[in-house]
Amino acid sequence: MTVARAVQAEWVKFCSLPSNPVTVLAAFAVIIGLAAMLLSAKDGSGPVPAPTPTELLAGVTWAQIVLAVLAVVMICSEWASGTSRVTFLAVPTRWPVLAGKVAVVGVVGLAAGTAGGATTFALASATGTDLGAEPALTVRLVAGAGLYLGTIAVLALGIGAIVRDLTGSILAVVGFLWGMPFVATMIPVPEVQELAVYLPTSAGVLLLAPDGAFTELTPWGGFAVLLTWTAAALAGAVITLRARDV
Repeated sequence: MTVARAVQAEWVKFCSLPSNPVTVLAAFAVIIGLAAMLLSAKDGSGPVPAPTPTELLAGVTWAQIVLAVLAVVMICSEWASGTSRVTFLAVPTRWPVLAGKVAVVGVVGLAAGTAGGATTFALASATGTDLGAEPALTVRLVAGAGLYLGTIAVLALGIGAIVRDLTGSILAVVGFLWGMPFVATMIPVPEVQELAVYLPTSAGVLLLAPDGAFTELTPWGGFAVLLTWTAAALAGAVITLRARDV
């Protein structure tokens, strides 16, 4: 059993359950659906100005929830259904299973985000909406949507591998990725609010921020922070996979 074969096996698992591709399509639909609503509400012909490029990608913040839950289900279903015994019997070293799942959820998240971002700007162009975005900003936003969603999905997968329980993992992911930033911004302590930008979603979403809106972190600096959190979660997942029973 090689890593490549583990990736192939996880891809077969992913495609064998019809709800998985449908969930990815739902994440894509959320991105372009919210963009279409904004384009129809803010056509720029009246007193309401045309939407900004970053406003058009507001659906990414909702699509990330869909993909994060998908990633958690993909890893936690191994223990919930009891198939983990078969999976890890076939792959005794265990970590290639995690690598395969990381490859699958990372690729589908990247694809959904990139396709959603590209389709969003294509819709804006087709409707004649002038976004006033520089080509470099457009490229960063489209690529950033894919990179952000793919990395968030992998981070959720790592958390799910550590927690294992399906319900507990979903609650942990929602609390860690979205609850903590909200709570941090509500605490009237400057030091806490300064550190809040280094939380995973707060840092990673800078990839979708407009030019000139950066303070402590640049867009790619924020993505580096998100990658660091993801690497830490995967390291913890590898340790727990090797140390705990299947």
